[in-house]
Amino acid sequence: MKILGIDPGTRNLGYAILEKNMNKISLVEAGLVKMKAENVQFQMTQMAEAIDLIFSQHKIDEVAIESMFYAYNPQSVLKLAQFRGALGLKILQVYGNFAEYTPLQIKKSVTGKAKAAKEQVAFMVKRILGLKGEIKPLDITDAIAVALTHANAMRGLEK
Repeated sequence: MKILGIDPGTRNLGYAILEKNMNKISLVEAGLVKMKAENVQFQMTQMAEAIDLIFSQHKIDEVAIESMFYAYNPQSVLKLAQFRGALGLKILQVYGNFAEYTPLQIKKSVTGKAKAAKEQVAFMVKRILGLKGEIKPLDITDAIAVALTHANAMRGLEK
C-alpha cells in the first residue's frame, strides 16, 4: 500500500510517498514543490500540475494532508486557506478522498509530544524509517510525518 503525505504551503509543498507492507514502512520518494509564482492563483496551478505528476508516476492507495494551523497574519491565513481549498479539490478530483491531520496530531504520532519542534519531528522521521543523512528543508520531513501519522492511524483501524 502506498501512502501520499502532503505538507501544504504556498511557497513550498512537501510531499512523501511511503510503502506500507504489513508492519514495515519504507520511504519510496519524498520531495519539495517550490512555488515560483507570487500570485496565489498561479501557485494553485503549479500545485495542481505537481499533484497530477505525482499521481501519474505512482499508484497511490491513501492520501493524507496536514490541516491548516492558526497563523497571526490574517492575509497569510486567507491565502493559505485558498491554496489549501484548491489542493483539497484537486485531490478529490484525482483520487476521491483524503485524510486530514492537525499539526498537533502529527507531532504526537511521530514524537509522542504534541508540542514537539520541527527538528524533533525530523529526527524521529529519520529514526523511524532508518534514514541516514540530513533531509532538508523541513517541509519534506513534515510530509513524511503526515504519511507516517496516517500509516499509524490505519494500523489502529486494522485491529
